[in-house]
Amino acid sequence: MNQNQLSKILYKFLKDKGYTNIKKNEFFIMAEGKLPICLIAHMDTVFTQPQNKNNFIYDQEQKILWGIGGSGFDDRAGIAGIIEVLEHGFRPHILFTNYEEVGGIGAEELIKCYSKWPFSTTCHALVELDRQGHKDAVYYRCNNPEFEIYIESFGFEFAYGSFSDISIIAPAWKIAAVNLSIAYEFEHSPNELLHTDWFDETIEKVEKILSKSKSMKHYKYIQKEYNKISYPFTIVNNNCLICGNPVNASNSKEIYDEEFPYRVCNQCYNTYYLTDEIPFDF
Repeated sequence: MNQNQLSKILYKFLKDKGYTNIKKNEFFIMAEGKLPICLIAHMDTVFTQPQNKNNFIYDQEQKILWGIGGSGFDDRAGIAGIIEVLEHGFRPHILFTNYEEVGGIGAEELIKCYSKWPFSTTCHALVELDRQGHKDAVYYRCNNPEFEIYIESFGFEFAYGSFSDISIIAPAWKIAAVNLSIAYEFEHSPNELLHTDWFDETIEKVEKILSKSKSMKHYKYIQKEYNKISYPFTIVNNNCLICGNPVNASNSKEIYDEEFPYRVCNQCYNTYYLTDEIPFDF
């Protein structure tokens, strides 16, 4: 399906599963659940043409699924994971966003509509299923050690990442958030694939988190701050990240990414950052 077709199907699916308080527009679908965790995935992919189901191949021995020419598992695997959780009877809060792949536009629109958690029922944590790999737990700039210990007690491992929808939503709503591996690899490429056994492991772990969520505490979003004096700057801070020319404090801008600071020369900043035409994927 394309993302608009999928949005209609997911809305009906949530209705069929008993969700009554649903907020929906072009940019997101959000439903109030009965468990104090919000599961998040995005509906769009980098592939503009939906795959024909006959183009998918499954290797039963290696438990690998892939589609010829690109599969869109980023983040249709996250969508499928949430569907499976709901099929198993769990009723967490749900958020499906749109346009994550073009800069988190759906998440930006969400917080414009709702600057804080929009439901009367509590949400103790945001859990996104939009990370490649097997056991990764990525927190971006959320720096809540107690929350990290809690999530990793279910078998996930700390990892670094650059961006996902929770990078926008978590600081706005001041709720701790994590992005968990949902078993795809080689995303954004024709070789994208899904490890179905890894997928099953993640869903099992997420369901364990949900089964204990009624007794979990509320985890606040705590912003990670960088120490500009002691931070071990690398060559990336002495050269423009886009054109590679030498830079210094007077002819460049220092940009703070999710995991490290870097410099962009004034010319590239004016050419690309101010026009949103960065020439490659960060």
